[in-house]
Amino acid sequence: MPRVAWILLTLWFALLPPSPAAPPPAAREIAVTIDDLPTVSVLGNDLAAAERTTDGLVAALGRHRVPAIGFVNEGKLRTDGRVDDRRVALLSRWIDAGLDLGNHTFSHLDLHRTMLAAYEQDVLSGEKVTRRLLLAAGKRIQFFRHPFLHTGRTLETRRSFDAFLKRRGYRVAPVTVDNYDYIFAAAYDRAGARGDAGLQDRIASAYLSYMTAVVAYYEQQSAAIVGREVRQTLLIHASALNAAAFDALAAMLTSRGYQFVTLERALADPAYGLPDSYVGPAGITWLHRWALTQGKRGSIFAGEPEVPDWVQKASQ
Repeated sequence: MPRVAWILLTLWFALLPPSPAAPPPAAREIAVTIDDLPTVSVLGNDLAAAERTTDGLVAALGRHRVPAIGFVNEGKLRTDGRVDDRRVALLSRWIDAGLDLGNHTFSHLDLHRTMLAAYEQDVLSGEKVTRRLLLAAGKRIQFFRHPFLHTGRTLETRRSFDAFLKRRGYRVAPVTVDNYDYIFAAAYDRAGARGDAGLQDRIASAYLSYMTAVVAYYEQQSAAIVGREVRQTLLIHASALNAAAFDALAAMLTSRGYQFVTLERALADPAYGLPDSYVGPAGITWLHRWALTQGKRGSIFAGEPEVPDWVQKASQ
């Protein structure tokens, strides 16, 4: 799709009224959570690219008045093993824009492959800079997001780690709208590295169609599992794709009747207090954790949108 057409598509979504099937705008709320800050790319950790992605994301969030929270891997703040002030400045741009930050571990460790003591140490290592920046802005760090959404293979591990987080003043940041945005992002980055702007536009267009289907799917899942639509929590990543596509993504969500809220506001929904005893291998949404805890299985989970094969290939 030509770049002009992509811009027109974004404007078209912005002007669309809510779907007749959707509730009134105030009936739907969504918290936007963004993982792997400062940025993530299959092309590496280039500072100039990270600055462009950060500026693009922060500006787009501001245009749509989205009170997002970004989850930080502090290992990415280092150059040659030392904290790099230029990379720390990327986080400051989020805070200066009034956005929140949370802990995503220092090195994006997988709890399912790491001893609990080492994992907890990585959490401690991953809060030092973020905590300092937030304190300087009169805020405190209060949310933790598990990498890969892996929360433990046993209830004992889960409970022990939850107790650790509570002692450190953290709350777990759940997800109800999960997706494979990182596959589209990898394809987008690789196309950009080849200078193929046309393919990037095509990927961004496919991403918007995919995310529209994903949001509709989790609306249906919420109704089937909880009996109503909950205040949703969306997970996306700090990628160049989302910096470029967030305007269209926000317009799509607005057209479906969503208001953007803080993560704290979303978690005030009583649904987030539902029992969750899931200890399986997959990183799944909290909607599906609640369903499995309730003994719901089988066809209730059917219909999750898939990434097109050509995007999968372009990402590799």
